[in-house]
Amino acid sequence: MSNIGVPIKLLYEAEGMKVTAEMKNGEIYRGLLLSAEDTMNMTLSDVLRTARNGQITKLPSVYLRGSSIRFIALPELLKNAPVFQKVTTMKRKME
Repeated sequence: MSNIGVPIKLLYEAEGMKVTAEMKNGEIYRGLLLSAEDTMNMTLSDVLRTARNGQITKLPSVYLRGSSIRFIALPELLKNAPVFQKVTTMKRKME
């Protein structure tokens, strides 16, 4: 896990929190992040799926393929995640 980048580490920090993922096909999934992988594949539970036409569907769980995700909206709480403190420390050392 040491060779992964900051975005993936942040995704791992979000496990157990509500996240929103917009897919490349325009669908939006919002649910509780159960697990994430280095490839950004993720499993969500208690999901609300919003189709491109605006139709909302409630699903018990979904597995999203990382290569099909356009972006992921994470909770504001993660601004203070330990991974950002490490980045700040590394940045200061470089100066």
